[in-house]
Amino acid sequence: MESVRTRVNAFSQPPPRVQVGNYVLLGELGRGGSAYVYLAKHPCFTMPVALKLLPPLAAGQEQIRHLQFEAHLLATLRHRHIVPSLDFGWADGTPYLAMDYAPGGSLQKHFSHTGPRPLSALLPALLQTARGLQYLHNHQLIHCDVKPDNLLLGPHKDVWLADFGIATPLSTKRDRGSHGPEVRGTARYMAPEQIQGHPLPASDQYALAVMVYQWLCGHPPFEGSALGICVQQVKTPAPRLRDHVPSISAAVERVVLKALAKDPQKRFAHVLEFVSALKQASLSERFHLNTPSGAGGMVSSRTGYPSYASSSKRVYLVEPGATSETTLEKPIISH
Repeated sequence: MESVRTRVNAFSQPPPRVQVGNYVLLGELGRGGSAYVYLAKHPCFTMPVALKLLPPLAAGQEQIRHLQFEAHLLATLRHRHIVPSLDFGWADGTPYLAMDYAPGGSLQKHFSHTGPRPLSALLPALLQTARGLQYLHNHQLIHCDVKPDNLLLGPHKDVWLADFGIATPLSTKRDRGSHGPEVRGTARYMAPEQIQGHPLPASDQYALAVMVYQWLCGHPPFEGSALGICVQQVKTPAPRLRDHVPSISAAVERVVLKALAKDPQKRFAHVLEFVSALKQASLSERFHLNTPSGAGGMVSSRTGYPSYASSSKRVYLVEPGATSETTLEKPIISH
């Protein structure tokens, strides 16, 4: 699903009708394979909303089921880094989902230009994304479509995870019926096990690592047709980042390639551990450039990466001097 963008596309097709239920449609924001998103206005809301609609001719039972499932998830999940939902309903036989409008657009818009980006410029968005994903994983859910288009910037520049239409509960990920595994997602960001029909929380970590790789060197690890990319995702190790951008430190490269391991068991235990390791590698890189040889920081003696707290299978990043309880409310980035 294409993400909500900052401004309405003036060349998009006109809305199917001027009004859907109580919502007046102002223009199209984005579209995907099975849904459209419109900028809309409700008479009781002072701010515009993003209204997700199924095209009348494409509103089959499967598409309706996915939108209903997404609406249920968003009504259940409340987190700073998940797009807030406002309403779900039907109008003239067509379901709709109303969400908060993201005036900052998507990360695809902000990082769409070619060329490498410094890790320090990426870390704030990555840390917020990881917190949202970890919240999902703590609640036994896999997003299954993590990509820049589905990461939006809210009015206060918070990153919002969006488009939960193919999110998968861990409890049902192996129950795919008699026709074999169902494979859904975006080829460029899909982990090997997801392509094979068995997504895991580590699949979201893999997708985030593809984004990091792409932003650090200017292009994704694998390119080509959707089928060709899927074959490479399953069989071909990701090329070394330093072959493309020699200035990237070996420590940063090790962290990214670990998160891109073909075997999900060889990735980081949690997505927050991955981004925490990236942050530490970035800090260590700058630290060693400005300190005498032999000086170093404190890291976990077991993994070599910063520690994280786990309580009842829920994981939170622990900053220096923080306790697991204070971490629940303490933002891990500053704005």
